[in-house]
Amino acid sequence: MKTRLLIVGYGRMAQAMLKGFAQNAHKLESYQIQITGRNPNKVHDFLKSLPLEMETLPPSHTLDIDNANVLLAVKPYALGNFSYKGRACMVLSVLAGVGVDTLKEHLESSVYVRCMPNIAAQHHLSATSMYVDFSCLLKMPHESEHIKQQAHTLLECLGSVVEVAQENLIDASLATSGSSLAFLSMVAQALVSAGVREGLSVDQASSLVKQSFKGFAKLLEEQSPQEIIDSICTPGGATITGLSVLEEKAFKGILMQACHAAVRKGRTKSKSEE
Repeated sequence: MKTRLLIVGYGRMAQAMLKGFAQNAHKLESYQIQITGRNPNKVHDFLKSLPLEMETLPPSHTLDIDNANVLLAVKPYALGNFSYKGRACMVLSVLAGVGVDTLKEHLESSVYVRCMPNIAAQHHLSATSMYVDFSCLLKMPHESEHIKQQAHTLLECLGSVVEVAQENLIDASLATSGSSLAFLSMVAQALVSAGVREGLSVDQASSLVKQSFKGFAKLLEEQSPQEIIDSICTPGGATITGLSVLEEKAFKGILMQACHAAVRKGRTKSKSEE
């Protein structure tokens, strides 16, 4: 008998995840996939285009989650737009800033998983952090590894998975993966603009920057960032001259401050703050 996977929400993050699932449909053969939300007409064509067997449920205020794995992919403020009937086997939440304690107030489940994928999930290239809370599974500790593996299998359809031991580290991963693609996009746009300033066409600069990012990703698999820098810079050369400007302008510090601001904004709220 197939396990029911109920996906709640179909916004941008949900659509990126669905594309990742579609690319790894063979890993989801044991699931009966259902999806629901508030306005299915907005995503009807998108859902139909996916090579993924999936049932679209009509909008409903009350969702039956009994014995299902539930993937919450709505906006954080929309969690309370639904009432949840029954007890889920597992709840996976991508809701930034919504802690396990808050999830427990809305949904009853044996296991709660918080995860932080990014938009690259649509290409099976997300860097996803994962935290698992087994506190409601005290009577069945032997089930914990099995359920954790289920969570890993689902999230690995989106890319790589890094499990963290503390819930607050899900917030921390906003800096390294959740928001980082937006920051890197700003870096990429600056490089394109720099190329145009020096005489390249937009198309030429864009092509060169895209390939440079591909090459950089491959280099990161083999070397640390500092090793890459050292391998490029020569004494008194052009690259170290450019890096000295970045250091003078505190480029790394500014980027770290931006990451810190994102984490602070998206951090899980305590009860007194809600």
